[in-house]
Amino acid sequence: MRQIGVFLVLCLLMGWASRLPTGEALGAHITLIAGLLLLSGHVIGHLMADFRLPRITGYLCVGLLMGPYFLGFMSVDTVGELGFLNELAVTFIALVAGGELRIAELRDRMRAIVMVIVSLTVVVSSIVTLTAFLGQSLLPFTASFSSVQMLSVAVLFGTLAVARSPSSAIAVINELKARGPFTETALGVTVVMDVLVILVFAAAISFCENVMVPSGALDFTFLGSLGLEIILGIVAGWIIGRGLAFYTDRVHANLSLLLLGTALLVTSLSHGLAEYLMDTHDLVLRLEPLLICVTAGFTVQNHSEQGEKFIGAVNAVSLPVYVLFFTLAGAGLNLRALQETWGIALLLAVVRAGAIFGAAYLGGRLSGDPPHFNRIAGMAYLTQAGVSLGLALEVVRRFPEWGEAFVTVVVAVIAINQMVGPIAMRRALVRSGEAREAA
Repeated sequence: MRQIGVFLVLCLLMGWASRLPTGEALGAHITLIAGLLLLSGHVIGHLMADFRLPRITGYLCVGLLMGPYFLGFMSVDTVGELGFLNELAVTFIALVAGGELRIAELRDRMRAIVMVIVSLTVVVSSIVTLTAFLGQSLLPFTASFSSVQMLSVAVLFGTLAVARSPSSAIAVINELKARGPFTETALGVTVVMDVLVILVFAAAISFCENVMVPSGALDFTFLGSLGLEIILGIVAGWIIGRGLAFYTDRVHANLSLLLLGTALLVTSLSHGLAEYLMDTHDLVLRLEPLLICVTAGFTVQNHSEQGEKFIGAVNAVSLPVYVLFFTLAGAGLNLRALQETWGIALLLAVVRAGAIFGAAYLGGRLSGDPPHFNRIAGMAYLTQAGVSLGLALEVVRRFPEWGEAFVTVVVAVIAINQMVGPIAMRRALVRSGEAREAA
């Protein structure tokens, strides 16, 4: 009851803060909102833990409640002003993801990781593609499309269905202090698939462009620039990782702050470089901060002796980062989009979940995993966010005539998966016997 009382007081403060005139004090107002959001998420996160639910579910619910579509304490503009915190958190969580990937442990699970990735990619993309193709009547913006054009759009839906949410997976794993073969497989599959889906999406959107504009040619230039972005991102991540390892070895102070600063710097430089190249050379080249930081964290963990210090420094500041990231993610969930497209969104979410369960079970069987792992594996791969939305926005850029309607459906599906996925993953880790905190 004490936690509920504190949360109600924080809600009153949020309501008061949302009605304050901002004027020239916009920065102070945004800081106040962020602070109240952080405290509210933290309180409800603890309350959720008492009910054996993931803390991040509480963070998401707080953001959803205080966001533009419920109480309205945060407007769409306010959520946008706090977007830089969201990007900082994503990049920081990517450092965590890379740091949690240990070659010595992954080597033993490599067969399982590869089998599950192949199974998920083929089965989930195929089944969701077929469902979207047959459900054309539920997608009004495709009414005038030919069968081949509809197939190309369905392929985009199928490709995005493969994407996971490393941030959600890592948050649940860290919350439960889960370690073991099941956890290593789930984490390895989640991180690798987010990189893989970018490559598959590049081919899918090029195919869609060729079909939508029959006189056009496949965009092999886009594929080449994408490959260059990935290579440069990995190289940049390796350099940053070596620098972090050197600092950790020689300097023993303020490592946590350095990691936060690194995440902010990588995000800023990535965006700044992309804008500079576009403005001055009309060149589309954007290094992905997520890939850079995953590589950096992986480098520190596996190519230096500073892995444990690195993880300790990350954990020291991870709680406020997770709270802010997921409360803002909840505030950004577009319930209006879900209301407008709930039929096709629910259908795609259910079909995707069923395909994931079947594919994860098949991948586990082929790799020789224990039967009790295979039965629960699907629950570890339902989360979806981040990369899916970013790639969907690329569809808007390429196809402005129908891209907005496409994104509306994708956002609705993500909203469903992001609310259900963390709960399912927590249950899977507990049932696997690898969740130390739950025990």
